[in-house]
Amino acid sequence: MSSAGSLCEDFILASGPQAEAWLAGKAGLQTLALGDGTLHAAVSAGVRHGRHANGRHWLAIADLVTGQLDDAAGDSASTAPQRHWRGRFAFASWQPGQAGVSAFIDHFGSLPLFWYRRDGHFAVATDLRLLLDAPGIGNDVDLTAVYHYLNFTCIPAPLTIHRDIRRVEPGSVLTLDHAAERSERYYLPEYPADLQGSDTQLAHDLRDRMIATVQDFRPHTDGDWGCFLSGGTDSSSIVSILARQGGSQVHSCSIGFPEAGYDELDFARLASEACGAQPHLAKVDRHRALGLLDSVIDAYDQPFGNASAVPTLACAELGQSQGFATMLGGDGGDEIFGGNQRYAKDKVMEAFYRLPSPLKAAARAIGDTVGGGHVHVLNRVQNFTRRGSLPNPDRFYTDDSFASDFYGDLLTPTFRAQVPQDASLDFMRGVYATGPRTEPLHQIMRLDLLMAIAQNDLVKVHRACRHHGVSVRFPYLDPALVDYCGRLAAHYKVRGLKKRYLFKQAVADILPTEILRKRKQGFGLPIAIWMKEDPALQARVRDVLLDERTRERGWVNPAFIERLVNLHMAGGWDHSNALWQLLVLELWMRRYMDGR
Repeated sequence: MSSAGSLCEDFILASGPQAEAWLAGKAGLQTLALGDGTLHAAVSAGVRHGRHANGRHWLAIADLVTGQLDDAAGDSASTAPQRHWRGRFAFASWQPGQAGVSAFIDHFGSLPLFWYRRDGHFAVATDLRLLLDAPGIGNDVDLTAVYHYLNFTCIPAPLTIHRDIRRVEPGSVLTLDHAAERSERYYLPEYPADLQGSDTQLAHDLRDRMIATVQDFRPHTDGDWGCFLSGGTDSSSIVSILARQGGSQVHSCSIGFPEAGYDELDFARLASEACGAQPHLAKVDRHRALGLLDSVIDAYDQPFGNASAVPTLACAELGQSQGFATMLGGDGGDEIFGGNQRYAKDKVMEAFYRLPSPLKAAARAIGDTVGGGHVHVLNRVQNFTRRGSLPNPDRFYTDDSFASDFYGDLLTPTFRAQVPQDASLDFMRGVYATGPRTEPLHQIMRLDLLMAIAQNDLVKVHRACRHHGVSVRFPYLDPALVDYCGRLAAHYKVRGLKKRYLFKQAVADILPTEILRKRKQGFGLPIAIWMKEDPALQARVRDVLLDERTRERGWVNPAFIERLVNLHMAGGWDHSNALWQLLVLELWMRRYMDGR
């Protein structure tokens, strides 16, 4: 059993004629004496180094719930025990005298690894920024990655913002040397849906597995850990399960906002007090959010445009102020229990998609006729018939398609000449096709685990916690629990239009009724309101997005951006998410890439 740490450690493992001198100049890292000559390492305090019985050396950052780091031979995906490890890990191993590395990360990539190979050098590192000055590295931006960012709010692995640098894909083993690289997936969520039993029996079994998993992920030290608590069912159930175990009092951290409709602190307080946990509450107003924008640029080693990074950073900071070294989060619950609102919506659209083609065409014609004006209900009809006429994942992609939707207006001809309009859709199609075909709901749940969770949500929480020196655990992404839920048929997740069907039965005596019945809200940010009403934020948006430096970058059309800004500030349309993404992208580029 490995001990938890702050998980703010870094390491670089490099090979090449300039590698040793490069690592010796790395501020904040100390070179590690390998006695090898072919490979060189630089590490921060707390990075673990060991040697296997077969002579292979390893470096690791990990918080394992089950498993021993020195078990891993790291030779191949077929034999490496990471398949059975539980927790978070980023691991690299090598054979002395051989210029080759095996590197792997945990099942959903909550601890990242980045790598490059160029001009006789290669390296593996825990932070992309550690590689920006590596030998042979250029200064070229990957425009396809930028396009993905503008659609997905993040850059999905294996791509990164830098053309020469790649990220190890979640649940995969990378083998890398001077001649070649190979990536092999060792884990993929599967959906055999083979469990039989009554609703009551299966709900009881799910309840027992949830409780056992959350208990396993509880830190063994007292008083120096807490929980994220949004007031939703996932985080509330984790807090309740832990509090009912006994032992030291459980603490929770929650962030709210002054704006009505965005604040869930009352639900967070209710969930904590119902089980005897100690709530710690704080609010983020528009003035603090503007300051946290700079923290987003500091904390994330790539552009990250999900605005909920702001409350996540604030919540991690709240936990750090209470002396917490570790926090537990409810991420993944929606995606394994069936809690996303769009799962129910997609079920209706899937039924529409399966209608005979003439009926769909007639409905689409009606939708196109009545939509496109200023009547919200009629526009929803048009949107439904348009999206319902698409197969998945194309239908699912329409939730994440800002740059695709405005391709001609948003992007310059130079940008469009290098990145086709369907680049992000094709990427999602590739992820959707990973693994065997299964039920429609399970197909999009797996897509969410591989995209929304592994590429977005976990990046958000990990980087926010890392920025404040806090570790984080995700009990509901324990592979054993994910695999168990994959054995439950789709109608146990969404039955009719009822989401979390079995989960709600499983936690009926764990959560207050008010929590179970509350409308799902998520960890949103009232950025739309702030951009319309806060002069300071408005000025920041205009000063960055409409200045000459942004124009000279040559990626986006200045007239279109100015129109988005003016429309939003005037209150006609909500373009806040797009403007936030563009703002973060430009600020990140100025901080880390310009002038290198």
